[in-house]
Formats: sequence, structure tokens, C-alpha cells
Amino acid sequence: MFMKSLSLALLLGSAAWAAEPLSPATHKALAPDLTVNAKGEVALLWVDRAPEEQHVPGKTDNHLSYTDLYVAISRDGGNTFGAPNKINRESGVVWGQQVSRPRIVGTPNGTWHVAYTANEMHPKLGKSALTAHYTRSTDGGATFAPTRRISTLTDADMSAVIHGGFPSAAAFGAMTAAADGSIHVAWIDTRLMKSEADTGGLYITVSRDDGKTFSTDREIYAAGVCPCCQLVAIADGPAGLLLSARQVSAAGNRQASVTRIDAKTGAASKPAETGGAPWQISACPLKPAVLAAHGDTVFAASYNGGEEKPGVYFSVSKDDGATFSRAVPVHPDAAVSDAPAIAVNGRFVMAAWHGKTTGGRRVFTRMYDLTGQPVGGISELPAGPENAQNPVLAARADGKFQIAWQQAERIYTTVLPGAPTDVASVAK
Repeated sequence: MFMKSLSLALLLGSAAWAAEPLSPATHKALAPDLTVNAKGEVALLWVDRAPEEQHVPGKTDNHLSYTDLYVAISRDGGNTFGAPNKINRESGVVWGQQVSRPRIVGTPNGTWHVAYTANEMHPKLGKSALTAHYTRSTDGGATFAPTRRISTLTDADMSAVIHGGFPSAAAFGAMTAAADGSIHVAWIDTRLMKSEADTGGLYITVSRDDGKTFSTDREIYAAGVCPCCQLVAIADGPAGLLLSARQVSAAGNRQASVTRIDAKTGAASKPAETGGAPWQISACPLKPAVLAAHGDTVFAASYNGGEEKPGVYFSVSKDDGATFSRAVPVHPDAAVSDAPAIAVNGRFVMAAWHGKTTGGRRVFTRMYDLTGQPVGGISELPAGPENAQNPVLAARADGKFQIAWQQAERIYTTVLPGAPTDVASVAK
């Protein structure tokens, strides 16, 4: 196997951390995503930027980007990973970054599904548009099908006001697999925007044949969505999904909210705010709201700049996302807390984020019970001297948590305990 296990004991046992990261040493890696399928296999996805000398203008550089997607698969539950595998066949097509993170999910039949935002030259306008693309692997991640666009490419030209000069954008997307195996991909869309002051729309498409085909994309909201705050989607029980976004109110507040969507009919509920002080800001915060669910209980975490002390706030819904409790800070003593991730293993909820107490960015974690009450203290991941940031989490088949993060332009992963007694032993 490509990498030995990055055990918690190794992380805690030495200040000089000797474990090797997953991403290639000569590449720059960022924006990890992490998922576990029904077989217990773990997939770690990231955005990759190869060395400058490998980029040939007009050949490997696709318009405004030369980034790619890589994935590493663990077939033993996250203890070891195979060699990284490049997903996209055409180099440089990926428009991926921390605020528009590509997504990966696995379905019980073993298929790995990947959705991301791509640069695509508009055939009429001659400009690079942002479009939603999809690919899949049906051989366990060894190979991926040619990527294809799943969003509608319109003739709208907003290049004078969209940052980067894009005529249109279907970006900041999310993907999840519902309990019935259907694959849902959603994104923020500019097709109905007329000026920079307008808000984005929310569009979605679904595949009911394991990613072979997708439906024509359809509108969930025509407007009212923060145009560049990434969506998050998770499965919700036997027949639905939950989709988080930042709704823009008439007063200019950009609140994290959750919409429930019926996986079969596509019917959407009225969005429910996840709690916290109103955040009035006349710009995109570039901050998602992350979600996890257990039965009818939904856990949410997001950055809120409207609080007296800005940072990551955590809230709980006990009615399947219809209403949320008052949001509380996850790390009140930190000078900075941002970029949260959460996962639930059936007994406990793990939250992770990057923050600053002293020095540079570090990754912190905290465990909660299924009512949303904290269990144990806040733990810092001892991850070496470089900035550690942008964590992602997934619950493993053995009940523990897999965590991945970006550090010094490399991607690392390890296992975290899944029970509060373990948490107490490593708490600060």
C-alpha cells in the first residue's frame, strides 16, 4: 500500500511528526473531501496543482485554471490508502478551491461519484464559463469515466461583473447519495442574475441509474442565495436530503439555512435558519454551513461574522431541520475559528475546525452527544509546525472518525477516536 496508517498514537507520541502525507511532494494540494461507502471503504479527494514546468499554455492550461483532481482509496476502513489516482483525463479543467470544494460520495454497489466545478470555453461567447461536471468510477476507483457537464450552459454574459470574467457560473456545488441510491448534485447558478447586486439561484439534478444519466437541471430557488457560499448536501432518512446554503434576506443578512428536499418528488421545504445572530454583510462571506444527521436530529456548524465574537457556531434541530436551537460557539477562547466539519457515528458527533490560539492555524476537534451537548474538552491535532487547516470528517465503519486536512500544501489523514472516554484522554 502507498501509505502506512497515520495512527492517533503516532500523532500524539512525537512533536516531530514523521508520517507521510497522501498528496505528491512536488504538487500543491488543497480542498480535501472525505467519504465512506457502505463497504467501509474510505475515499479521500483533493484539488491538485502540478509543478509549473508541467503546464503548457494552450495544452495543459484550460483557460483560467490548471488544477486537477486526485483521489486515494482505502480498502481497509481508513488504516492504509492506495496510491493517488488522477480523476480528470483532460488536464487543467478543474476550478477547485477551498470555497468551491469538489465532492465525492460512494454508493452501496461500489461506485464512486465525483462532482466538481469545471472551466469550459463557451462556444458562442468565447469566454471561460464555470459549469457543473460529474464523473464516476465503477471499478473501485482504479479508473474514472470521461467527465461530463450536468448543468445547462446558458448564453447569459455576466463577465463584466462576475469576479474572474466568467460569463456565467454553476459553481459552489454539493452532492449526496440518497438512501434509495439516487445521486443528487446541486449548485449555485447565475443564469437569472442581471447585475452584481442580484443574488444567486439554486439548481439541482438527479441520477436514478447510478450516474449513467442525469435529469435536466431544475430550479429550487430562482434567487435569494448568496452567490459564492458553497452548498452542503447530506442524505436524510429513507426518502430525502438536506441542503444547506446562505439565504440573503431583504435586510442583507446572509444566514446559514437548511432546506429539506424529497428525494423522489424534488419538493423543497421553506429554508430554516440554523441559528445565531444576523450577519449583515454586503459581500459573499465564502463560508458554507456543514451538516450531519441522526434520525430526526440534524447538527449544523457554520462561521457567523454577525456574532459579538465571530467564529464557528454549532446548533441542533430535533425536528428534522424544521427549526434549530440557539447556536453556540465551538471554541469561544480562540482568536480565530473557521472552516468547520462535522460527522456522526451513531453515538456521538465529532466537530473539527481550524483556529488560532497562539501562533498559526491549527486543527481542533470536540465531541458532542446526540442531544448536542459537548462531551469532554477541545483537542488540538498535533500536526507539526506548519499551518494546519480546512479539515473534513467522516464516520468510519468501526465507529471511529476519519479526518483529513491541508497542511503546507499537502493533504494528510488520520483516525480519531469514536467514544468520549478516548476523547477525554487526549483533551487539552
